[in-house]
Amino acid sequence: MDTPTITDQFEVTWKEKQYPCKRLLMGDSIIFMIGFTQRPLCLSKSIDVNQESFWVSIPHDTKLTHVVFELGKQIDQHYNNQ
Repeated sequence: MDTPTITDQFEVTWKEKQYPCKRLLMGDSIIFMIGFTQRPLCLSKSIDVNQESFWVSIPHDTKLTHVVFELGKQIDQHYNNQ
């Protein structure tokens, strides 16, 4: 397994609090690690069979769907505004 390389750092907001977000390059994959206090949340963007992109948590947890969607939207906005 490749050692992750941090390629960017910025902040995201959840429930009116700022959290650090690191963009990690791991081999050919890009993972975003959000530094929540108790344990980090890792997100990745994927593509479905219809070629539509969507955000997923790693490991996948359907209980986090709303959180992942909102944080993924902020990550997209961060890169679209650059």
